[in-house]
Amino acid sequence: MATGLFSGSGSRKRNGGAVDASIEDQLHDLREDVAQLMALIADRGEAASREAKAKARSTRKQAESELQDLLESGEELLSDLRGRYADTEKQVRRAVREHPLATLGAAAAIGLIAAALLRR
Repeated sequence: MATGLFSGSGSRKRNGGAVDASIEDQLHDLREDVAQLMALIADRGEAASREAKAKARSTRKQAESELQDLLESGEELLSDLRGRYADTEKQVRRAVREHPLATLGAAAAIGLIAAALLRR
C-alpha cells in the first residue's frame, strides 16, 4: 500500500512514526531551501543597491562637471557681452560728439514713430 501524505489513517498507524519523520524531514528541507532563497534574495538586493548607489554617484559627478563647464562658458559669454557693450557705448558716444544735430534728429524721428505706433 502507498504511504503518501493523503493515505488513510490505517496506513499511518501501520507505518508508525515513519510518516511523521518523513514529513518533518521534508519541512526541515523546505525551511532550509526558504532560508537559502531569502539569503540569495538579500545578496542580490544588496548588490543591486550598491550598483544603484555607484551609478548615482557617477551621474552626480558628471552632472557637477557639466554644471561647472556650463557656468564657465556662461561667465565667458557674460564677459564677452560686457566687452561688446563697452565698445558699442564708446561708438555711440563718439557718434554723438561728432554729429550732435544728426543724433538729435534721429532721436526725434524715433520718438515720433514710437508715438504714432502707440496711438493705434
